[in-house]
Amino acid sequence: MYNKLLLSKWTSIEKKSGWYHYQVINIMKKDKEVELFAICNKKTRIFCPIKDLKNTNSWVPGWKDL
Repeated sequence: MYNKLLLSKWTSIEKKSGWYHYQVINIMKKDKEVELFAICNKKTRIFCPIKDLKNTNSWVPGWKDL
């Protein structure tokens, strides 16, 4: 499951740190979190519990127009 998350692309339903589109760059299996970076600003990084990515009210897989 974790291997599929690495480099996967996500769209946040609400802006996070000013951006919608993110890509997973690191997986912390012990903490069950992922580190994502904003596609439009690679310096913007956020951490998100893996369970939140499964919640379609918060995140949708792929880069979508909202």
